[in-house]
Amino acid sequence: MTVLRIGTRGSLLAWTQSTHAMRMLEAAHPHCRFELVKISTRGDRDQSTPLVSMAGTGLFTKELEEALLSKEVDLAIHSLKDVPYVTAEGCQLGAFLEREAPWDAFLSGYSSLQELPHNALVGTSSPRRIAQLRAVRPDLRFADLRGNLDTRLARLDRGEYDAIILAQAGLCRLGLGDRIKQALPVDLCVPAFGQGVLAVECRKDDALVQGILGAVDNAGVRRAASLERTLMMALGGGCKAALAALCEPVAEGWRVHASLGDPASGVVLRKSWAGSDIEAEPALESMALQLLHEAQEAGLVWK
Repeated sequence: MTVLRIGTRGSLLAWTQSTHAMRMLEAAHPHCRFELVKISTRGDRDQSTPLVSMAGTGLFTKELEEALLSKEVDLAIHSLKDVPYVTAEGCQLGAFLEREAPWDAFLSGYSSLQELPHNALVGTSSPRRIAQLRAVRPDLRFADLRGNLDTRLARLDRGEYDAIILAQAGLCRLGLGDRIKQALPVDLCVPAFGQGVLAVECRKDDALVQGILGAVDNAGVRRAASLERTLMMALGGGCKAALAALCEPVAEGWRVHASLGDPASGVVLRKSWAGSDIEAEPALESMALQLLHEAQEAGLVWK
């Protein structure tokens, strides 16, 4: 029996998501055995430093890629929003699993963002979220929020914040969807690139694993993720920048929303496009150029 080791971060959410991916692989390949291997990443070890202050990229993926390349593991499971647009040399994203709800979630004792009192304190570590929320509620205050999901929820419950913003996907995968007071619509807060998508990374020279991953790869999610990451690359940003994109399937092909914002001022630039798949990549590259030009003209600082 072929035994394949799956690298995962150690948080409850990461372990839950990786277990879900492993079950999919087991169902598709009953003659293989899969094992989860917990790997500590720099982003997990340092839960006090704001993400924007931590040097480098791949804060939640680098050690997983190193484990892949050293053959400590054969696969690695990532939340796609954590994956830089350039993977480590010798690695590739081999499968994209079904997408959970991509939107941001508002959690609070108040029923919605609009009902927060003046000068309320919102917990989030994301420049993207701060820029977009400040655009609609310039009175709000923001404070860094790090730690595992249960730690963040506990800090809200202790009254350290009036509200916190989390990814809806993680809450739903942990069965905590009832904590969500409001799913933030895309016209209020465009999600991060790839939010809600689980990606499986493997070695480029591992034909066996690539073949195994083909059975669980979702072509529609792969294409949407590819388009979002096309924008990500064109804009030159990642999870530490106030950039966002969401690609949704529609009857004619795709609808894409993108934003670029300044978290300090709350000035946000937005673009949207809808059209056929064949038109998508050049249209998104044009969208990125327009956003960058308008940002430069306005003097925005987004990264």
